[in-house]
Amino acid sequence: MAHIVSGVSLRLGLALTAGVMVISVGSLWQRSSPMERTRLVRVVRVGLLSGIVATAVYDASKFALSLLDSSPYNPFEAIRVFGVLLAGNSAAPPLLYAAGTAFHLVNGISFGVVYCVLFGERGVPGGIAWGLFLEGFQLTLYPGWLDIRAYREFAQISALSHVAYGATLGLLCRRAWRS
Repeated sequence: MAHIVSGVSLRLGLALTAGVMVISVGSLWQRSSPMERTRLVRVVRVGLLSGIVATAVYDASKFALSLLDSSPYNPFEAIRVFGVLLAGNSAAPPLLYAAGTAFHLVNGISFGVVYCVLFGERGVPGGIAWGLFLEGFQLTLYPGWLDIRAYREFAQISALSHVAYGATLGLLCRRAWRS
């Protein structure tokens, strides 16, 4: 988001975010009791696994929905763009797509962990709300940044995919909390 809004290098933004995250988690870990640490590890594990599955559902739904639409809109163009930002314009296409895909997966999985930590017990309605919260950022930032001309198609595919992501996340996090 910092890159899109202010032009900060995506690499620098990732490094700063990772640094803040390591410091925050380290501080939380040191202040936690052994019982709280056990719970935190469990919540993070559930969030990781739920985030992986929810991201796969998100991508599968984007792909399926794009097949139903005849417009030239490519719902996976952001992956290539993220790859260019991370690997550089001159990188070979396989490297661009690998870097962009890795970034996309880290985002989807990280948002899964955050959801699980903050709202994991709220189930499908909470997950859908989380997905739509993320959708709000995407609808605000991506069209101008990616010069999306097929806005209606973008909004429909993106919104439905975020609902699928959130519902999956809510279902899996809630189910894991109950077991």
